[in-house]
Amino acid sequence: MSAGTAREGREGRAGGAEPSGFAGVRRLMPPHANAGESVDWAAAERTWGTAFPHDYVTFMAEYGEGTISDFLYVLQPLPSPYWTDPDSGMRAETGTARELLTALPRPPGPAPAPDRVIAWGVTSGPDLLCWLTSDPDPDRWPVAVLGRHTPARVTVHDCGMTEFLRRLFLAAFDKCPLSGTRLWGETAPKFLHCREEQRIWDAGIDPWTTAPDPAPPRPGT
Repeated sequence: MSAGTAREGREGRAGGAEPSGFAGVRRLMPPHANAGESVDWAAAERTWGTAFPHDYVTFMAEYGEGTISDFLYVLQPLPSPYWTDPDSGMRAETGTARELLTALPRPPGPAPAPDRVIAWGVTSGPDLLCWLTSDPDPDRWPVAVLGRHTPARVTVHDCGMTEFLRRLFLAAFDKCPLSGTRLWGETAPKFLHCREEQRIWDAGIDPWTTAPDPAPPRPGT
C-alpha cells in the first residue's frame, strides 16, 4: 500500500474530519506564513516500513520541521535539508530512543519494545517524544516520553502527537509529562519553521526574544 493510499484510507474512515487535537493546536499556535513541509510520503514509508499518523502528516503540511517556543523540536521523517550534521534528525533520535529503552531495566508488566518506537520530537530537557508503533494502524499509535529529568523514565500517553501537544499547552495532563515546565500551560506557544528561524538569525536577531544578536548560532551546526 502506498503512503498516499494509506492516508486516503485513514481520511475516509474519519469522514474527512481533522485529526484529533489538530484544531486545538492550530487555534493555540497558528502557523506562520510560508511554514509547512513538502514531504515525499511514499519515500518516508519506504524508509520506515510504515505509513505515518494522519495528524502528523497534517502537521507537516501546515507547520513542517521546526521548533516550538525554543524548547520542543519537531522532526520530519526524511533526512533534513536544514541540518549540516548527518547524524541528526528522526533516524538519529529514534536510534537514541531505542538505545535508551534497551539500557533501561524492564519494569514489571508491559513495556515499550525498543524496536517499536519512532521519535518525532526532542526537547531541550532533553526528552525524546516517540510513537509506540505496535498497532498496525498509525492513527492508534500512543505517545511515549523518554524523560531525562522526569519521575518516571518512560511514560505512555493514550493519544496522538497533536492531541499530546494540545493537552501539554492546556496543562490537561495530571502532571507535566516533560522535564521542566516550559510548555506546560503555554496557551500562546510559538512555532518557527527551520527556514524562518534561520532567516531571523541571519538578520542578527534572536528569533525567540527579538533582541539583537550580533553572533547568532546556526541551527544544525
